[in-house]
Amino acid sequence: MACSNILYGHNAAGACKIIGGVETVYIANSDDVTAVGTTGPSPVSQINSFTMGGTSDFFYEFKQIQETSSLTMTPTANVQNYSLFYDCVLTLVFTDYNAELRYVVKSLADNNLVAVVKLRSGEYLYVGQELGLDINGGEGGSGVAAGDRNGFSLTFRSVESNPPLTLDPTFVASTAWTNLISASLI
Repeated sequence: MACSNILYGHNAAGACKIIGGVETVYIANSDDVTAVGTTGPSPVSQINSFTMGGTSDFFYEFKQIQETSSLTMTPTANVQNYSLFYDCVLTLVFTDYNAELRYVVKSLADNNLVAVVKLRSGEYLYVGQELGLDINGGEGGSGVAAGDRNGFSLTFRSVESNPPLTLDPTFVASTAWTNLISASLI
């Protein structure tokens, strides 16, 4: 959970220590999520439920290697046009190129997605709620040196009118969330 909120007068420097990075990403096809429930007053509302379209629709879990993956949310404003949007970029790393990874990469690239991103700080963010996430780039290969990555780094992008919502910790701890997760795309 974030330790600083200017509206409530918390001081980030003294409130707590925050650690960066992405721990785990849960990905679903955007068409499979038919409804998102929230609780609490806006602007601090949190997600407390997902309704999936079918009985076999899941969020697929992808654990990330420490200090390799990231989520950036860049607010972009144009005061002349009265526009404001958030450019969300999710970069995921997959190692050990094999037939299964080839299938995963192709499946992720072929679909419009949504993602729940678990930050190393423990916060869960829902990315792509409005328009979904689409593959935006990346790279894959064998590497050159023995210590180089053998696999892929994929970049997904979403443009949203608001920053991503967080998931309610009570929901995350419940079977209502864990029953939506599948460990394997295959």
